[in-house]
Amino acid sequence: MEISKRLRTVAELVSGRTVADIGTDHGYVPLYLYEQGKIEKALACDINRGPLEKAKENIASAKAERVVEARLGSGLTPVRIGEVESAVIAGMGGMLICRILADSPQVVQSLRELILSPQHDQETVRRYVAQIGFAITEEKLVKEDEKYYHIFRCIPGKETHTTAAAYRYGGKLLEKQDAVLWEEMEKEERQYRQVAERLRQSGTEKAATRLMEVEHALRCLEEAKAWYR
Repeated sequence: MEISKRLRTVAELVSGRTVADIGTDHGYVPLYLYEQGKIEKALACDINRGPLEKAKENIASAKAERVVEARLGSGLTPVRIGEVESAVIAGMGGMLICRILADSPQVVQSLRELILSPQHDQETVRRYVAQIGFAITEEKLVKEDEKYYHIFRCIPGKETHTTAAAYRYGGKLLEKQDAVLWEEMEKEERQYRQVAERLRQSGTEKAATRLMEVEHALRCLEEAKAWYR
């Protein structure tokens, strides 16, 4: 099966033999794992009937019905406690990912790993998984179609990277001095400095408040870039 670089990276981080793919869309991740012989059972879950019907068609085309089951439902609610080892939640906003985890705490605590890829609000997700007793053991950053995708694997445990920079940019990426992250940070820094200059010229009270936020972000960037020196 031909899937995007982003989804392939998501799938490669899955180590469990049983997995639930939340927001499965067309079922690409569980079907890729099936074709790679990496899983014994997968739940392809989606809240929307349209994509789930397409996933069912793809499952049937791959003759994967014995291994991959499509389930309709919101977040992790279609998954029973202890039913799978791994859960993949990718391709949605960070706040929604946190809400999905918060809505099914018993299912989450029964998992051996979480593979998460928030499209934005990555810092919020990193802080939340640490709060509920998970640690990020591996993080990948993929650039595809000029966009950056953070993908991380979390297991039960205590998070060790707890600085502001680590939560914002990914402690594991900073630790290995990831080249794609450096590129992303350089781009972000240019944008922040341009915004800061416009805010300084504005002179309004609202601009002054926003400038403080931007300057804080720039200090956090400097802290992150110090890992590369």
